[in-house]
Amino acid sequence: MSTLALLLIILVSVLFWQYSSQTRDKALRTARETCKSRGLQFLDGSAALQGIRPVFSGKYGPGLQRTYTFDYSVDGLGRHTGCIIMHNALVEAILLDE
Repeated sequence: MSTLALLLIILVSVLFWQYSSQTRDKALRTARETCKSRGLQFLDGSAALQGIRPVFSGKYGPGLQRTYTFDYSVDGLGRHTGCIIMHNALVEAILLDE
């Protein structure tokens, strides 16, 4: 493998990692803001990546669809799971287990 090809692979990997980190941060902010606006308690302070797949959307075009889950509580006792579906860096849907 040539040095140029290796550098290109490393560059693409770093860019993908950086973009994925930014997308995860946006999903985390979205989960936090959703819970706050609906009077819910955001649990664990995290959003976990559940899946990633290539998609083509008529509205957003080609890209990667990432699904993040997070936990929240309505009354401080029960635990529910919410889901954020993102297309590239855009929030496509927020689903709550209510």
